[in-house]
Amino acid sequence: MNVCLLLAHSIEESAQLQLLTELGHSVFSIGAYSNPAKPGDDKRPPLPDVPYFPDLDAACHRKRIEHTADPIPGVIDWAKSDLPQEVIDWADIIICHHIEHTWLAGPNWPRIRDKRVIWRTVGQSVENNERIMAPLRADGLQIVRYSPRERNIPHFCGEDALIRFWVDPAEWYGWTGDQRHILNITQHLKSRDPFTNWRAWEQIARNMPRRALGPGSEELDGPGTLPLDEMKQELRDARCYLYCGTQPASYTLGLIEAMMTGVPVVSIGPEWHDVFPYGSQLFEGYELAGLDCPSVALQRRMLDALLKSPKLAADISREQHKRALDLFGKAKVAAQWASFLGAP
Repeated sequence: MNVCLLLAHSIEESAQLQLLTELGHSVFSIGAYSNPAKPGDDKRPPLPDVPYFPDLDAACHRKRIEHTADPIPGVIDWAKSDLPQEVIDWADIIICHHIEHTWLAGPNWPRIRDKRVIWRTVGQSVENNERIMAPLRADGLQIVRYSPRERNIPHFCGEDALIRFWVDPAEWYGWTGDQRHILNITQHLKSRDPFTNWRAWEQIARNMPRRALGPGSEELDGPGTLPLDEMKQELRDARCYLYCGTQPASYTLGLIEAMMTGVPVVSIGPEWHDVFPYGSQLFEGYELAGLDCPSVALQRRMLDALLKSPKLAADISREQHKRALDLFGKAKVAAQWASFLGAP
């Protein structure tokens, strides 16, 4: 089948474009990977084995030119906010991961409602999103949830499937823990607080050997953005990882990349997720990590024990890696998507 993807996250876009193509679908993504051989940013590598649809890409370019004189606040990409008719006519399925309140619940909906349209949640939905999408849900929209904790969102508008994020164990592997420090990889960890829970990083890991990576980590004596291969090596090298999450997400790709690599993960507790009054009911990271340390004192004690004991770190690494394979392994998630979408 012909599948059109609408995302605003190039890392997730790369993963889903790759997965659905491997399942046998023809997939066109409007975004960083409109031309899979020449991605629009360097966060993930090109995907030369994914077909390119130049006519659809050109239609999107024309749509952006058409709206050049329409600087409307909140419109990130006119090719998604006003889908080209050529793309609509081509697509059998339209899957939207982000900004669904504009890309689906707007002028596009009357034009696409006769297609199979799927809202794939990614940990950014809160009460207002659910309210906006409820009428579309009643009008045929399908919803694929990424976490069971999303059922705790007020005015939750339902689901057709639960399919988690995935990572490839053949790509994320090889932890050694040779570097005796605590790692965290988050975009703009300090400047985006409270959404990044930088406060937790400061309180839990204070006066301990620690290393922050990612864009903006220069504020925390980190190296800033690293190439993908170097980031993977950092995960392999670090003795342990303090997962702080982002709000309102139940979990993030960063958590499952760490767990799959094998670096032992200590997660913050749900009490830090306080931007929304129900935020603590959405956060799942501490349950996924599976360690019983529900307070700052116990989290610090666990991190200290991991720094001091390679054996303890290795034991926890094995357990968390097994959990990552069971919940987020590529083969399992691919089978779930294949079942939900049907034969290509």
